[in-house]
Amino acid sequence: MPIEKIKNEYTIDKLDEKSNLDDFSCGLDDMDEFLKHDALNQQNEKLSVTYLVKYNNEIIGFFSLLSDKIELKDIEDEYDLPYSVCPAMKIGRFAVNNKYRSLGLGNLLLDNICYQIKKISEIHGIRFITVDAYCNVRGFYYKNEFKHFKVRNKKN
Repeated sequence: MPIEKIKNEYTIDKLDEKSNLDDFSCGLDDMDEFLKHDALNQQNEKLSVTYLVKYNNEIIGFFSLLSDKIELKDIEDEYDLPYSVCPAMKIGRFAVNNKYRSLGLGNLLLDNICYQIKKISEIHGIRFITVDAYCNVRGFYYKNEFKHFKVRNKKN
C-alpha cells in the first residue's frame, strides 16, 4: 500500500461513542485496551482527547493529547528560562494499526500531530511537547527530534 495514497487521503476524527474500535490492534495490549476501554471515559472526564486516524473508514492509528507542564527545576537542560514551570502539550498515547506498520506512517502522523500542536500554541501557551514513550520506541522519538530530559537528583 503506497504511503502517498494514504498521506493524501487519511482523515482525523475525534473519538466519540459511535466510533467502531473493534478491528483496531497495534500489537500492544495496554494501548489497545486504552483505546477500546479508557479513552472515551478520559475524554468525558476532560483528562485527554483522543483522535482516530482513518483511511478508507478503517482506523489506521490514534493519538491522545492532554495538557502537561515541565518543572524546570526538576530537569537538567540547556534552556536558560526565567520560569519555574513551562506549559506543555503531552502526546499521551500514540499508536499505528499493525496492518499499516513499516510504511512510515508513524513519522507522517507525528509530523501532523506536532503541526496541530503548533497551531494550538498560537491561541494557548505551549512551550514544549512531551511524550511518555515505551523504552522500545524511544529511538522513533529521537529520530523525530524529541529529546530526553534528565531528571535532577532530588535530595530530601
